[in-house]
Amino acid sequence: MAHTDQSVDTLVSIGGTLASINLALVAILAAKTSIDHVEMAADDFFLFSSLGFLFVVVLGYLAQKNRGGRHAGRLLGIAEWIFSGSLAATVIGAVLMVYTAV
Repeated sequence: MAHTDQSVDTLVSIGGTLASINLALVAILAAKTSIDHVEMAADDFFLFSSLGFLFVVVLGYLAQKNRGGRHAGRLLGIAEWIFSGSLAATVIGAVLMVYTAV
């Protein structure tokens, strides 16, 4: 995939938004008085995915700073893989939350 300035901006913007959403979900789960093992696992998935999204923001920023450098493409590739993994962790956490609600 060809990396453009717009794709990097989009990745950074969406990564920051999803990080804040996942941190809000962690705060909501932490506010519950009783939490079982499945909800604790979902909480961990949301927490680690928010950390991953924050790493995506940092890597996207570094890729923008080194736009003409030789490491910019590698940084973006790593950021895309971390973004995909964090998105998968968010989906797994959401599935676990739906499982506990049933």
